[in-house]
Amino acid sequence: MLNRRDTIVLGASAAMAALTCGVGASAKTGDAARLETRLFNFKDDVPAEKVAEITDKIGALIKGSGPGAGMIGKNLSPTPFKTRFEWIYMIQTDALNPRAGRRFHELQAELASLCRNEAVSALGGRLPAGFAAAPGVGVRHTVMFNFKPDATVEARDRNVAAIAAMGKLPMVRHYVVQRALSDTGPNGMEWQVIGDFASLADYQAYAEAPVHTAIREDFTAHTSRVAFLDVEV
Repeated sequence: MLNRRDTIVLGASAAMAALTCGVGASAKTGDAARLETRLFNFKDDVPAEKVAEITDKIGALIKGSGPGAGMIGKNLSPTPFKTRFEWIYMIQTDALNPRAGRRFHELQAELASLCRNEAVSALGGRLPAGFAAAPGVGVRHTVMFNFKPDATVEARDRNVAAIAAMGKLPMVRHYVVQRALSDTGPNGMEWQVIGDFASLADYQAYAEAPVHTAIREDFTAHTSRVAFLDVEV
């Protein structure tokens, strides 16, 4: 069963490694890796027992795949937003052996049948070890977004640069801003942002920072879909 604000975190999302901007960018890198992130909401009629069953299965697969394979967790905030999702998993898919990989695809299909909506992103690169398990990390903030088709190159570059600049805020432990790989299917998202914070208070300070609030209007004007989730690590 779930505990600590109904959050499970298993292993480290080490697959994010060398993609980090701002704090932690100089971390030692490892081999090229692929990290898949999925944000999802269950259908309203899915019983709690079934939610626990499928999330426990995914958690067990991640745990059995060794340190750094990934994590699964539940949104820590009860505040409703139409763009906020309930659940997240991050899995370094290239860390799975063939048998675990086949089982993972089976669980993906089972999960999809239970969900009313999903947002998916996959990142790749040479990644520093211990990204999610870094000492002092308490909250992970994940955002995915798509630009509108008519957003200009200038508007896209301006927004990405503004988001990346927030990784330099003093309360940020680790920060990633990267365009996603394109092979994640119909629910695939174009960009992903991941920020790690020592505490919920640090994350709230980041969310309320003037440099953050200043970009919201421009960001909203040029994006067509946004999905996010905050999880306790």
